[in-house]
Amino acid sequence: MAERRFNPLRLVLVSLIGSVTLEIVLIFSVGVNESFSAAKIPSHLGAILAGGFGGWMFELIRESTLATEQAIREVATLETSVAALTAKITYQDKALGMLLSCPRHNEVLTELIKTSMNDNFRVVPLIGTPAYTEFLKTAIEHSDGYEGIHRNLLRSYRDAGTGSYLYDLKRRSMKYKTRLFIIDDDLAGHMQEDLGNAEVLDYYWRHTGAVRSYWMTVAEFKNSFPGIRVPPDLALYDRQLVIAYDENKQILTFDVTDKLGEECRLFDALNSMISRGFSVLKEIQQPDEA
Repeated sequence: MAERRFNPLRLVLVSLIGSVTLEIVLIFSVGVNESFSAAKIPSHLGAILAGGFGGWMFELIRESTLATEQAIREVATLETSVAALTAKITYQDKALGMLLSCPRHNEVLTELIKTSMNDNFRVVPLIGTPAYTEFLKTAIEHSDGYEGIHRNLLRSYRDAGTGSYLYDLKRRSMKYKTRLFIIDDDLAGHMQEDLGNAEVLDYYWRHTGAVRSYWMTVAEFKNSFPGIRVPPDLALYDRQLVIAYDENKQILTFDVTDKLGEECRLFDALNSMISRGFSVLKEIQQPDEA
């Protein structure tokens, strides 16, 4: 915004106009004939001085008002700029914190952060399933552990053609690999059909390899994990990197967590259920083990 400068010549001009205006008023108030007499000289001088002072005060107040309005606008603009800068620094600080706390996954985090900066940090909208699985494949390349939640049927991997993602997970040597299918209650019958379908089972196990796989319905999850929200489709790598996906809304979210994070606590509880043999947690067995 251009700087506003005070104009002294305008102040003099307005003062002069004030003097002339008041002098004209005086002349017409006492009459033209009586105005030009020695007795009226003090009145004329007073009118000139009062008019000049009045004009000077008017212009000074006007300039002060304009300067104040400009200052208010500049402060508002500055406040907006500071807020934007603060938000940017906050985002950058959080992004840097992610990269520093999880160096193993810097490659995929860098891609996620760059993509999310176009919208809201940690959120990437309008992402389809292929793009989501590409991020997962990048994360797999640097992972020593995988735990995942899948919110769709077993057949969905085959129908979506995501076998390459499963295969990348299969060929990557890791300390542990666990996947839990959480199925909507009204789709439980379809999941049972998948478990009895040799083609669907063959596709899944042939591509995913040695991944401990279990399933339960949403109702069973809520009963088994009270107080824990039903998670979306997600992958947790090395108990650090979380990449989650809402297929219906096509929104991907990501974060760096720790052992106290919601996802880590969920899989701690899940592993406890596995070791204790809870019947509600149904294992998906490979065909030769069935």
